[in-house]
Amino acid sequence: MEIKKGKKGVVDVQFNWIFIMIAGFVIFLFIISIVLSQKKNADAQAATSAADQINTILESKQQSTDVYSEISMPSTDMAFRCDPDTKIFNFKIGGADRVALPTAVIFAPNQLETNKIQVWSQEFDMPFPVTTFLYITSSDRAILIYNTTMSSYVKNLYDSLPGNITKKYISDPTQYPDFTNRRIVCFDGDCPVTGVDYLKITPAGSIDYGNVTFHKHGVAEVTEPYMSVESLYGAIFSDDAAYYSCQMTRVFDQFEIKRLLVQHRLELLSADSITSSCKNSLSVALNDQVMSMKDASFNWDNVTNIMQQSSQLATRNSDLIIGSCPTIY
Repeated sequence: MEIKKGKKGVVDVQFNWIFIMIAGFVIFLFIISIVLSQKKNADAQAATSAADQINTILESKQQSTDVYSEISMPSTDMAFRCDPDTKIFNFKIGGADRVALPTAVIFAPNQLETNKIQVWSQEFDMPFPVTTFLYITSSDRAILIYNTTMSSYVKNLYDSLPGNITKKYISDPTQYPDFTNRRIVCFDGDCPVTGVDYLKITPAGSIDYGNVTFHKHGVAEVTEPYMSVESLYGAIFSDDAAYYSCQMTRVFDQFEIKRLLVQHRLELLSADSITSSCKNSLSVALNDQVMSMKDASFNWDNVTNIMQQSSQLATRNSDLIIGSCPTIY
């Protein structure tokens, strides 16, 4: 009988150890889950805080033009999205919720993995002020200006880009394999013949406006217009035609709001007690230029018309200044 009790005691001890091990393992998993949950919440809170700070900084950047700056942040993913159907533009940092930017026009890669973003601002006028464009990139992303003959177009474009961003001249699209994130830009008639991704620029007489064609593996996918060199920069800093087109469609919405303000200004001035010559010039500007820009959408015909009317409007505005008349804008 005593021998049997001894065996039973051994079994009980083994069972207790197994129970303790299982219970300890469960408790260990529970603790780990709590730690991971707290870390996830902490990461989300940090990402949300960073997103709020970046949002505030970007809003302030829209108040100044032709300014280059760098914004440091914890190393993270940053994603930009523009919905062509809803025209909603937002960005996201890490695990934080998306932050909507109702009025900001930002041209940037769809995805950035960085701890520092480079931001450049340019004013977009047609010819009255419409909005401020922001261009975002990072130092590991290169803009490669492809050329085999140094044309004035190529030199002017290269020189106009900020010196702080990563930009290079190339004559061989495989010349810089170190840049996995690269944007090859070329002008019509002098573009790579190999199967690489690139953006082809086709100016309409001058570089101020024309078409940009987005190529994938050397094959043309989408051609979109650009209006002003600031719009051209937008195509260069964007990853694809869909994002660029979405932002430019949003720009046209803002353009119509600013055009309406100019229209109302001219209508009020025409009713004011000003000289007949001034009133006549303002009336012509209203009916011939401002009204012809009404309700324009982002397509080649409208871009061509707006560029032509914009040039004439700028000339009329200068003439009004010389004639000591109220200005158009």
